[in-house]
Amino acid sequence: MNRLAVLLLLGLTGLAIARIGRVKKADKDGILDEEDNDKFETFKGRFKRNCTDGADACKQRKRNFANNLKRIKKFQKNNTDTKEEFGVTEFADWSTADLKKLVINPDKMPAPLDSIVVPEPKRSKRATATAFDWRTKGVVTPVKNQGQCGCCWAFAASAAVETASNIINKRYNASQRSYSEQQIMTCTQSSPCNGGWPATALNSIKTKGAARTATVPYTGKETACPSVAVDMPVNTVVDMTGNVASALSFVGTTGPITAAFYVCEDFYYYTSGIYSTNCTTSSANFLGGHAVTIMGYGTNSAGVNFWLVKNSWGTNWGMAGYFQIKRGTDTCKFETWGLSAPTAKVIA
Repeated sequence: MNRLAVLLLLGLTGLAIARIGRVKKADKDGILDEEDNDKFETFKGRFKRNCTDGADACKQRKRNFANNLKRIKKFQKNNTDTKEEFGVTEFADWSTADLKKLVINPDKMPAPLDSIVVPEPKRSKRATATAFDWRTKGVVTPVKNQGQCGCCWAFAASAAVETASNIINKRYNASQRSYSEQQIMTCTQSSPCNGGWPATALNSIKTKGAARTATVPYTGKETACPSVAVDMPVNTVVDMTGNVASALSFVGTTGPITAAFYVCEDFYYYTSGIYSTNCTTSSANFLGGHAVTIMGYGTNSAGVNFWLVKNSWGTNWGMAGYFQIKRGTDTCKFETWGLSAPTAKVIA
């Protein structure tokens, strides 16, 4: 056999082996077809899921996964301007009931902010940049994960206070200070996992202070308010609900803002681009309310304005834990349901 023939044979053999290695396996439980089962195996590896064939819990996760794959396909919009994408995320094997645990129950949504009197901030005399991102300044703490406790409001408030305090106290990168959502949520109200307002948490931090994360680690459980040492990082709490110009100026010159908005099911499967679904309480896949923290803003190449937002669902969701949402259009009531922010003070 000449050299060329040997090389050809070896090449074909290698190709055959590679193909065998990529053969899709059939689902032993008969729930997923071969293609979806292949995706499920990839999903399990990426998100470290333990799922034993034959177990009832695993079978249910497979059913959830199959149903969610169909939903994700419907969510794709092919928008050339917003370039938003949806795909398999950590929530792909969750049921709708599981997803609702991350947001505020529609039946328990808190009342508007009328009971909390907070002044609108004075517009800064500094010029507002056309795009801004506090992450580039070394003052934003890593993305956290609230787990299955509806305390997004505490995480949103904590993220805003952390960054605002890091800015004014010039704590950059390794010297950043992180505050305890566990202490904030349990010292602010009862039943903290059933939802609340970021503004309520901000006012609580202003009057009661915030413990550091290392002092009171997050458990996601409804515990008693701990008696521990706290910082008093908040000077004032300001309201910018409905005022996009003031909010834009504040983010670009002063610090982050908390935002409350409506969440529909496609948001859980967001992976990139500018989120543009106009979710309302009457939307077919509306699940509840959510609170997050605006860390910047910008405009994409198609001229679409957006807010850059930090979520509290871990770094495996969205763009490493962040998302973009259309700015100036009140998408999902993002600009009119509740925009509040802390101003920080110098502390030791």
